[in-house]
Amino acid sequence: MAYEERIKNSEQHYRVAATFRLLCLIPENTELSLTVCGIERCAPAQSFGPCLRDDYHLHFVLAGKGVLRIGEKYYYPHRGQVFVVPPDIEIHYYCDNVEPWHYTWVSFTGTKASYYLEKAGITIDHPVRDCYVKPEEFLAYTEKILNCHELTIANELLRNSLLYEVLALLVSSQNQNLIENNRSAEYSYSPDVYVDYAVEYIHYNYNHIRVSDIADYIGITRSYLTHIFKQKLNVSPQEYLLTYRLEQSCRLLRSTNLSIQEISEKIGYENPLTFSKIFKNYYGLSPKNYRLQMICPASDNSKKASPVS
Repeated sequence: MAYEERIKNSEQHYRVAATFRLLCLIPENTELSLTVCGIERCAPAQSFGPCLRDDYHLHFVLAGKGVLRIGEKYYYPHRGQVFVVPPDIEIHYYCDNVEPWHYTWVSFTGTKASYYLEKAGITIDHPVRDCYVKPEEFLAYTEKILNCHELTIANELLRNSLLYEVLALLVSSQNQNLIENNRSAEYSYSPDVYVDYAVEYIHYNYNHIRVSDIADYIGITRSYLTHIFKQKLNVSPQEYLLTYRLEQSCRLLRSTNLSIQEISEKIGYENPLTFSKIFKNYYGLSPKNYRLQMICPASDNSKKASPVS
């Protein structure tokens, strides 16, 4: 039975939760491990704390409002927001008297817990943010986790994989929000890594892609892709793609008997006249003359194509 249907048939204040036992102790260097998750429709003025937690408790507010105190700071999470209760610091949170919280939560620990939350825009200094997606999407993950309750290794893996999906959705929604508000997304890898990845993608897919496809595949904006290409390779992605296509055409002209039209199609140009025009503008001679020159080298002042290994 779906969660909302259970709510209709339950008491006004509803709670379902599970503390997960593991078949082995969690090693100290484990990067992420689920400990608790649940769904709760709180009572008016329901309070938690003051206390210290051992792990991170991540709440997604489905309805209502309340107050969160972390140290000496106060926050007021409401419908459509996510808030974290961090470990090892005194916290106190309580529901509104009239519109108490209805939320779902996941709790976890691990060496990378704070890092993943930071990438999602959630820190001790900024423990509350908008979900940027409907909080019911996170509710669906909680229900899936609760359904994996049998004590098996397979379910341990499934529960942790679902926790990773929750955090992945948080991080991606944070980056999408930054982009939509004309702010730079927070990229986790260095420009060198993105450029290497883009170059490899171009080398395998040059005959049917555009620059926007490269950016989408890597997961960065087109403007950022252009910026790092110019920074690292001194050319734009468009120029690199064009050059690589033409280099491949040179290789085919030298080493095969394929027609100009066939070569044009193989490197991504449906119209051989377009290909010939671009080739001549770049190298100073037509594809036909380039092939003749490679077969019968002669003195020529024209710009020659660079060989490709």
